[in-house]
Parts: sequence; structure tokens; C-alpha cells
Amino acid sequence: STNNDELHLKHQRPVAGESRRFTTGEAVFFSPLPVPTGQIPMDLGGSFLDINDTYLDLGSSNVNKAFQTRVMIASSMLILIVSLIIGPFIAGLMSFGDPYGRTFTHIFIEFFPTGAAIGVWGAAGATVLGLYVVISTTLAKVRTRPIRFNRQRREVCFFANGSDDPVIQPWEEMVSWLSVSTGVTGVGVMSTYTFGMAFDDTKTDTVHFVNQEVMTPVHGLSKWEAIRIYMERGPQHCPGKAPYEGRHTFDKEHGDMLEEYQHNERSALGVGWWYFTHVITLWRFPYWVAEWDHRFSMKSLPASIAEWSKPIPTEQWAKPSHALKEQSAKIEKAFAQGQDFMTYFKANVNESKAEK
Repeated sequence: STNNDELHLKHQRPVAGESRRFTTGEAVFFSPLPVPTGQIPMDLGGSFLDINDTYLDLGSSNVNKAFQTRVMIASSMLILIVSLIIGPFIAGLMSFGDPYGRTFTHIFIEFFPTGAAIGVWGAAGATVLGLYVVISTTLAKVRTRPIRFNRQRREVCFFANGSDDPVIQPWEEMVSWLSVSTGVTGVGVMSTYTFGMAFDDTKTDTVHFVNQEVMTPVHGLSKWEAIRIYMERGPQHCPGKAPYEGRHTFDKEHGDMLEEYQHNERSALGVGWWYFTHVITLWRFPYWVAEWDHRFSMKSLPASIAEWSKPIPTEQWAKPSHALKEQSAKIEKAFAQGQDFMTYFKANVNESKAEK
């Protein structure tokens, strides 16, 4: 993730298509003047908490919470299985050729208390660490408010953590980017991709930054394009509200697995493995945890922006600027001719800067 000061957003306004280098990498800007990116709009990771004809709420859904819980339980169970069964079993195999004539059962029983102690303490440590991750990520989400994109007013509402004062940013002036940071680890060079947005708080003369780590550049580009196309063309052109995980998710996964087996798309061994992995991760429990996370959800927006969030008559809707319409038409023409976002702007970014 980029250091907020390294992009110099406050004193050096970027333009869409511009690239800026910083200490560990480079950032490419999608806005101000949010023009089409040419990407397919997708909500990868499930961030669209609410979406209607007036506004879109961007935040954190409970997608992957069940998986996160399953990993925690599986780690503890694996430690127990290795310590209580596999470890003593391997020790018992030493009975073959044992100089003292001890039997497999004798050595297994002799080693078992040590293995049990290691397993219990190891599993307890893994459980405590896992619980911390599961609970802390939910509590962090509860303290954060979603970002609301109002397409009728063409404005964006942002709340800094711990603040009840809304920052209302004109849509076309919002800064967004995708950055890649490169770092050297013990296993080699690692790249980290971050989707970022900045909000200008004119009252306090500060810039608030929102950075979200994404798996690939496509994740960031597609999410931004989904937001952009919602603001410009409406909810029917972008992904809908993100589904939430719960016990119904488990039921669907279970049903899908059985259907795959019936259609010979999954072997009997695959069915056995599915049951084994879900039994040792406590069956439906991780999905119950996901429902708990969903019930708490993100912090609700205060009454202070209730009026701002209401639909307004169509004739009062804010209109796109002439500059945005002109630039969008140019880039869409370039896309039709086979160019992509970056090749178009490499040829036009200097011209755009001059016009600014």
C-alpha cells in the first residue's frame, strides 16, 4: 500500500491516466474526471452493500468470513491430529528394531502424553490467534461506515473513522488510483496491488485516504469501473448488491456437491474429502460465524445525511460536465479502434495536463 504523502495528491492534482512513481512502486490514476476504463464492471470481493437508483454503498461484506473461520478451526484440528495420532504413530513404528524390545503399543502409549501436551497447547495458541483475526476484522468493520455514491446529486459521502461529520466530495473531483508496490521477502520479490481513493475535507484542509489491497489489478480496475458505470448510467448497468454468507451458503454448497456427484462431476473420494474437511471444521459453525458478522455489519450512516440520500426529481439531477462528456467520447472512440486505457493516455496525458 502506498504511503499517503508519497502520491502528493494535496498539492499536485493528478489527471485520469497519469502515472506516478513512489518509493516502492507506481500508481495509475482513474480520476479526477472519471472516464471509462474499458474494463468489465465487477464487484470482485463483494463490496456493494446496498444499491438503488439513488445511491450505492461501498463497504465490506462478510464474503470469505466462513472461509476465514474454517482456516482457523482447520489449523487447530491439524495440530491436534498430528500431535495425538500421527506423532505417536510414527514413534510407535520405531518398535521395529527397537533394541529394548518395546512393542508398538508400548511406545505409542509412552509418547502419547507428550504429544497430547504439545497438541493441546499448539491448538490453543492457533485458536486464540484465529479468534483474534476473526473477531478483530468484524469489529474493525463495525467501526467503519460505508462510502455512499449518490448518482442523482453526483456526489460522494465519506466519513473518517471516529467522525460524525460527513465529507461530501463532488464525483468528478474524486481521486482514485491503482498502485503496485514491490518488496523483497525471504522467498523473493513480492508485488502488492492497492485500489485507492482520496476525499478532500475542505473544512479541515485535509485529504482522507482509503486503501484496499486487491488480489490482482483486474480486481481494482473492475471495481472502479463498476462504481463509475453506476454513477454515469445507473444500477442496471453494474453488479447488484453483494450476497452475504450464512448457513444457507453451506446448504447450497452441500447441495451442489451432491449434484456434482450425481452427474459424475465429483468422485466418491471427492465426496468423502468434502465431508471430512467440513466435519473437522465443525460443519455449519463457520457459516454461523459469518451470519454473526453480517448481523453486526458496518456502522450505519447518521441521520445528518438522510435528506442528502433521498431521491430527488429527475429534472433536478446533476448533469455530467462538458469536459467529462468530451473526454469520455474520445476514449470510447479509442477503445473502438483497439486502444486500451493506458495506451490512450500515454499519447494524451501531456495534452490533458496542458488543458488543466
